[in-house]
Amino acid sequence: MEKRNARVFRNQETTIKAKDAEYIRLKPVGYPLKSTDEEDTPSLTTDDPKLFEAFAKTEWLGESVSKGDYLFDTIMYPDYAFRVEDVKPNPGRITKRTKIYLISPYSSKQTFKVKTKKKISFKDIVGQKEAIEKCMIIAKFLKNRKLMNSEWAPRNILFYGPPGTGKTMTAIALANYVKANFLSIKASELLGVFVGEGAKRIHQLFKEARKKRPTIIFIDELDVIALNRSYQSIRGDVIEVVNALLSEMDGLEDNTGIIVIGATNAEDVLDPAIKSRFEQMIKFSLPTYEERIQILKKYANGSPIPFIVKNWDIIASKTSNWSGRDLKEKIIKNAIHYAVLHNLRVIDDAVLQKILKMSKMESDSINFKHYA
Repeated sequence: MEKRNARVFRNQETTIKAKDAEYIRLKPVGYPLKSTDEEDTPSLTTDDPKLFEAFAKTEWLGESVSKGDYLFDTIMYPDYAFRVEDVKPNPGRITKRTKIYLISPYSSKQTFKVKTKKKISFKDIVGQKEAIEKCMIIAKFLKNRKLMNSEWAPRNILFYGPPGTGKTMTAIALANYVKANFLSIKASELLGVFVGEGAKRIHQLFKEARKKRPTIIFIDELDVIALNRSYQSIRGDVIEVVNALLSEMDGLEDNTGIIVIGATNAEDVLDPAIKSRFEQMIKFSLPTYEERIQILKKYANGSPIPFIVKNWDIIASKTSNWSGRDLKEKIIKNAIHYAVLHNLRVIDDAVLQKILKMSKMESDSINFKHYA
């Protein structure tokens, strides 16, 4: 092994005749030394893969490296080491055309575990009758192997509507109803990570789903990666994730027994290429006046402090643009917290009026009806 300069430590002899590298994958590994009372070595990531690539070329442009070599930072984290996990060709010279990727310091063998589903059934969902009826069609296919194996089986479903209207609850209720496994991920978790990791997680998600069929894959916050291009500046990691998702949804591998449910609060701004993959679109609406009363009573019945309320209709009439989640979190939960703070044995109409007034004051500054 030979150390040629302060920026590269070579694990093998690299010839001067190395060809220009097409790409290099670097893994952050840390400092060569640290004091015994020092905090843990930072595990570096990036919010912008292109920016990291520009930074890397500033540091190591012109260097010839082989797999296993170490590159040392001299600017932002002096002496912090990155190991060359892969380079094509090997050895290769870093040029302005070389693609440089930062890969995850965590295990690439990460798998998705079947989530423990809450004990939610369709009976727990107030309103959304049309959505539930459409879910029952999906359920019939999932319960009938012959139907599920046919070309007419539902594959990709889109839940859309305001936040807090029961999209996640309905997906879980459907999985419970048909006794299917439930794998879920938020699209926001796929971005801002290491280049290639988001796409890899998508493929791992579907691979895991194939092992555990019947499976419902639930992808929340779909608009984070699926915005129409006119609404966003497309980043490399977004394109990679979207392409991986589309290839899986198109069924390049056998997806029998797998239903993909995407959820979004902004169906109208989705990219047409992604939107077209969903053969069924199910709308979720804000609760009606009668449904708001049902929701308030439902969550009040589960309270550790009794609700003795004569006029639920007053609260329902003043929360016309509120979702079920808003009613639970901003009215019922806050009322319970208020009662605990003030040692109240019951929660009555006066307490609810006070909580409603406080919540409406907050909503003036945070545009409450769109808050999730």
